[in-house]
Amino acid sequence: MKRSKNPTQHILIKANTSSAWESIEFAIIYLTESWKVLIASRLQAIEQFKTDNDFNCHIFWDASIRFYNSPGTRELVNEILFPHDDWAYVTLSPETERTFQHPNNPLQAHQLLITANGIAQYKAYEKRTNKEYWTEEFNLKKLLRAH
Repeated sequence: MKRSKNPTQHILIKANTSSAWESIEFAIIYLTESWKVLIASRLQAIEQFKTDNDFNCHIFWDASIRFYNSPGTRELVNEILFPHDDWAYVTLSPETERTFQHPNNPLQAHQLLITANGIAQYKAYEKRTNKEYWTEEFNLKKLLRAH
């Protein structure tokens, strides 16, 4: 996996977990064409809340992401991301992705939280323990403009 200067269909983003038993360093967001169309429609739908000071975010069910806990991922993330980056476009082959390990327990309830300003964050929960997994926040509008 390598950082790309051009937009790709994969984003490596910093991630974390509330689990004391495993370490999550990153997630991969999959930017398919259907995902981009769906996100654009979601951004348009929540635009009406921009002036509402009491609006926090809208939550959508979304599973266009996978969290990973492979050994050595901290070094991989530091190699790909610049010091102040939370995410980057990456080239990712299926062979490379198969070397990454998933969390020990299956994840469920994948959510995409989007604020009225287009700032987003993914969350998911372990099926058995309900431990939380999340990504850094990222700007969906900026992401769509780059594509």
